[in-house]
Amino acid sequence: FLIAGCGGSSIKKVAPEDIFITELMPVSAASEPQWLELYNSTEASINLQDCEITNSQDQAFTITDSLVMEAQQYAVIANQNPRADFTYQSDLFELPPAGGISLTCNGSLIDKMTYQIGPPTIAATARSWQLIPDTDSNQAQSAEANDKVENWCYTILIEDYMIGDRRFATPGRANSVCESVMPYVSYNNQESVLIEGIDLAATLKVAEAEFARELSTSELPIWAIRDQVVTPEIAAKIAQLYFDNIEMLYTTEPFTIIDWNHAVWHFSWAISNLYRNGDTAVKAALQLAYEDAITRPETLERYNHIAIHHIRNDTVVMGDIHTPAHNRMRQLVVAPGNPAYLQSFAEYEENKRSAFALKTIDIVYRAKTFFEGFL
Repeated sequence: FLIAGCGGSSIKKVAPEDIFITELMPVSAASEPQWLELYNSTEASINLQDCEITNSQDQAFTITDSLVMEAQQYAVIANQNPRADFTYQSDLFELPPAGGISLTCNGSLIDKMTYQIGPPTIAATARSWQLIPDTDSNQAQSAEANDKVENWCYTILIEDYMIGDRRFATPGRANSVCESVMPYVSYNNQESVLIEGIDLAATLKVAEAEFARELSTSELPIWAIRDQVVTPEIAAKIAQLYFDNIEMLYTTEPFTIIDWNHAVWHFSWAISNLYRNGDTAVKAALQLAYEDAITRPETLERYNHIAIHHIRNDTVVMGDIHTPAHNRMRQLVVAPGNPAYLQSFAEYEENKRSAFALKTIDIVYRAKTFFEGFL
């Protein structure tokens, strides 16, 4: 039922699953807060005053002041570390590195979830633990779905989600898409991303042709094969392509959202994966390129945090990651007999995007982005 609120607005009495947990930051630097994000999934305002939050160590605190959550909006509850995007602070609030958290109102359990943040690497402790956004195949944003650990992931390491002292999160707003829910990502599993029938020599010819065009996407053929099994000879050719072209990428013009930062990140990521996946002979062929590639994140103006994660983390991030990349790789990799890919270098030559086509795509993208800014 609804009761009258301040100023004549209606306040709904909270019921189980009206409010659910969407994000939390239980591990943080001393200068940064621990916090919890809640979402009001109803069409009415809800006041959380007198509701109780309890962690897995049976530490509890009560929201003693009025805390009205508007319909389909977020509230962020944190320990005493004031920020504009935090809704309610209490020095009694605490989130251990692992365990559970629950919200109880009027004696009824409204929502609960269990989390495990770890191992405590830089990549983990720098990011919030978030409920994944809804997709066509998975409606994750609900009190029922947030009970499943597979519906949670770390916030992606890009500057759009940076808050405070080098932390990445989305408190008080919709969660970001993250790697773990991208359809073509794999971790430390080379077998799952091998391309049947791949012709590496022909694909390197594609790479050479793309580098000759001096585009901010020229590195993508090498990125596309970064998880394949290569010979020392192929590795040596890739190392030479790296040293011949890595500096050139810094001077390339942007194409849609892809710029030199993206290019250097992906080329360095490719070298790192090839090196880490390779045998002793492949590692020897790539050694100098790898030693250079792992220093490149510090040269970036954007993406440096996620680049560090991809290039220097213990976990090897493999696969085409997302659908646009997946589709583009099929236009750059030669795999005769595999209908999903190019059948020959000649097919690449015949179908490659012309300079006019690239310019048109870029203009259309920029026009679309410009006009969307007014909507």
